[in-house]
Amino acid sequence: MPVKNYKEVFLTHLVKTGAIRFGSFKLKSGRISPYFVNIADAMRTGMDALKVADAYVVKIMELDTEFSYIHGAAYKGIPLAALVAVRLSERGIDKRWGYDRKEEKRHGDKGAIVGDLRDGDTVLIVDDVITTGATKVESWTKLATMRKVKPAGILVAVDREELSDADKKMLEEVPLRMYSILRITEIFEFLHNRTIEGEVYVDDKMKHNFEEYFQRYGTLC
Repeated sequence: MPVKNYKEVFLTHLVKTGAIRFGSFKLKSGRISPYFVNIADAMRTGMDALKVADAYVVKIMELDTEFSYIHGAAYKGIPLAALVAVRLSERGIDKRWGYDRKEEKRHGDKGAIVGDLRDGDTVLIVDDVITTGATKVESWTKLATMRKVKPAGILVAVDREELSDADKKMLEEVPLRMYSILRITEIFEFLHNRTIEGEVYVDDKMKHNFEEYFQRYGTLC
């Protein structure tokens, strides 16, 4: 399956910065995964952070969906929301942005939401990955509790493609539509036996490990 050029550039950046790693990783769910994604590793410098933001912006332009507010889901979504808003403004698309706090602040700038969120806003949530969608619904609930807002959807860098039927139903009930720059299946397919700067990250054995994992936990939409 061919990967669009901006996706290939973005994926190569994730690999080279170690934002996506391959091996054996224990997840919060207890699952042992053959890969791990940490978008923060792809944003350690200003230039690297802009490369990430640019991929989000290209995907947003590709989606051509209407929204008035960009929400960064705490914590990794916070710099994403700010950078995406800046990059969009450079294209003449000026959007408000904000983020939520994990814990509500009770002094100074009080509340669980930071930003100029208004009644009637259509909100696009940005975050790094999606696994079950529970944290995304939690972020949306904070927004919907504070203002009368509508969801434009969720945009993530990587979809692990592990949403269960219950997860999908939970998102549909909001409703929150999920978008991703990359799907994990296309990542493994693209990297399989491909050399990047002299190194093969996904050889036959790693591809087999992923296929076994995905057969057990994956859910192709």
